[in-house]
Amino acid sequence: MNIDKIKEIIKQSDQLSENIDPDRTPYKSKFEAIELLKELKSNIIKENNETFNDYLITIDSKLGELYFQTDEITLAITIFNETLKSLEKVKEKYPIEYISINQTLSIISINNNEFKQGEERLKECETLLNQELQDEASKDKETIEKLNSLQLQNFFYFAQLYTLTGESEESSKYIELTLNKQLKKEKFDKIEWCKNSLLLGDYYLKIKNFDYSRQCFLASTFIFKKIDEAEFTENEQKEELQASINLFIGKFFLEFLHVFRDIEYLNHAHKEGNEDENIDFVQDPKSIIIEKENERKQFEENQKQKEILIDSITFNKRSLNIDNPLFKDSITVEQYNSIASSLFPSSNVDLVVVKDQPSARDIFLKSQHFYNRAKKFYQLDGFVTQHLQILFDLIDLFDYLNIFETLANRKIAINKKRVDLIEPLIKELNPTYFLAQLRKIFYKLAEIYNETSRIYQFACANLREIQNYNDCSYNQQSQNEQERKESIIDDFDVYINSKLGLAMCHKKVKGVNKLVNEHLDKSLEVFKSIVKLFDDNNFLPNEIKEKYAKEYSLSQQMVSLLTEKSQFIQSKMTSGKWYEKNNQ
Repeated sequence: MNIDKIKEIIKQSDQLSENIDPDRTPYKSKFEAIELLKELKSNIIKENNETFNDYLITIDSKLGELYFQTDEITLAITIFNETLKSLEKVKEKYPIEYISINQTLSIISINNNEFKQGEERLKECETLLNQELQDEASKDKETIEKLNSLQLQNFFYFAQLYTLTGESEESSKYIELTLNKQLKKEKFDKIEWCKNSLLLGDYYLKIKNFDYSRQCFLASTFIFKKIDEAEFTENEQKEELQASINLFIGKFFLEFLHVFRDIEYLNHAHKEGNEDENIDFVQDPKSIIIEKENERKQFEENQKQKEILIDSITFNKRSLNIDNPLFKDSITVEQYNSIASSLFPSSNVDLVVVKDQPSARDIFLKSQHFYNRAKKFYQLDGFVTQHLQILFDLIDLFDYLNIFETLANRKIAINKKRVDLIEPLIKELNPTYFLAQLRKIFYKLAEIYNETSRIYQFACANLREIQNYNDCSYNQQSQNEQERKESIIDDFDVYINSKLGLAMCHKKVKGVNKLVNEHLDKSLEVFKSIVKLFDDNNFLPNEIKEKYAKEYSLSQQMVSLLTEKSQFIQSKMTSGKWYEKNNQ
């Protein structure tokens, strides 16, 4: 046996390990590669030639990797640990093998939820890789390429690790490093690159850095246009990727409008909740003065929150030419602008401060345009979850626009459009399979009708919708007690909010004395049912009781207060003074 023969066998095993086998025998080629390496290792040991000993480390490293790929995890860990002991004192001589082994062991640790151990191994790899790549002059081209590939893997593994641990800032940092590293390679998976760029853009969207988020979807579009048709190996893969980009752009403008909707809301929030609902009580003059002072303080606090919100967003810093642009070594500002022009031929991608209805409508139309394009692919038949999410996002989009409207008839018309988006789905979705989705639809309809009723100053249109929601979700005749319990617990957030919403709707109904009293009793019954639910030790788990303790406390207080108010109204009705007061 000679060195050329050893290299030939190792190369042959590498080729076998890269084969993709049929589903019936998924590891056939890898097992053949393992047998080749085991036989080679045995022959080298038999010859006892020190010249060949260096290859034993390479063979053990490759064997461990193959065992890992064939789900022989215990064998892989054993071989890796033994190899690391051999490498500990000479890891500078075998950096590629040492880093590769530690990376695989880190993935094993992460898969076992041993995140700290996995992080330590990756950090050790990162340190060694930086050291090795600083000394490129002393290495051949093949070694540098392998080190760069290992660094790319290390960035990717870090991104996965921090995504799992919920450290979004660290995760986004390594996603960005991964994307930049891939762009420097001649060949890389462009489809995955586009998806990861959108993932990075989503992070920046969450922290309100709209400049970086915008660059991410423009970069995805730029790379998408460079993908050859042959690279799309699955049916509708191209259409789905395009739809994903459109969906993200729609969300981008939605979130931007959301920020300014919150700012606009803070301009008026100090006036909310001051309507006189207790029409049967005369307000003390002192309390009016106190309310005015509280309103002034609330206004000042809202102005401070508004300034903080404005300062928290990042956009339009010299357009796309910001201080430290993403992917600056691979995508120029001119290329970004070219992509932006192709996406927005009649306008531009620049963002402006939203202060009024025309500027809000401009953002609204851009978002709506891309959501509609995404919806053409994510149709209800085949993509129920994605289709519904798009519809709910569009409903929110109309809602954000609505706050900038000044005319009541236009506000009502927009709410009608929101209803029209999802109400037809009630007949199309089968409750047997899509009960959770129907719950959300009924609850959203209830909210919209409630908002509309406020515009009309008439709070009862939403009663039917929330009651329908309760009937559909929790009072179905086909449900036994156990099924009903599971249904409530599985979606308790929607359940408790719908109950509270229903109770408050009954409480707010105004009109003649008999109507008010009837709905007050209904409100009281709903609040009592909530208290009873929490008091039942065998129904709700403790974690739900702790999470919704405030709702429980509110319901208890309302039971006490509404009982007193009901007694007060009944006494007025009995004496006839209530009737006289309401007919003066």
